[in-house]
Amino acid sequence: MKKNSIACVFMVLSVLLFNACKSIENIEIKGVDKVSFRGIEDNTVYFSAGLNVSNPSGAGFMLKEVNLSTAADGDFLGTLHCDEKIKIAPRKDSVYMVPLSLKLGNIFTGAATLYKLSRQSKVKIEVKGYIRVRSALITKKIDISRSQLIDVPKIR
Repeated sequence: MKKNSIACVFMVLSVLLFNACKSIENIEIKGVDKVSFRGIEDNTVYFSAGLNVSNPSGAGFMLKEVNLSTAADGDFLGTLHCDEKIKIAPRKDSVYMVPLSLKLGNIFTGAATLYKLSRQSKVKIEVKGYIRVRSALITKKIDISRSQLIDVPKIR
């Protein structure tokens, strides 16, 4: 009798884990809104961006890691990272303000490119890399390759 109950619990946990893993695949990152500049320190630019996420599944998840190679108007800037974990709610289309840091690949060309971008009103941003998300006990790596035209925030 004890073996049957252990097998039943194992079966239920397995089904829940597989459903959680499947539900992560249903998420969609629709775009980036509301970029705001926070500061520059050494060769890292800090800013916040509104990440527009659609999560139709019943499972919430945590955005754990962001590692994206970033280019602006075809010029390589550096690698984009997330500074903290962000919780994404289930069955919602929401915009989450995500604190990000952009570690410039080369301080001189990166600074020159950022200066050039600050003079424009819109810029084409291309990102390529991955994000890691976690739902229950499952961690999944999602490859990202995306290009979007965004408004350039004014630096004060």
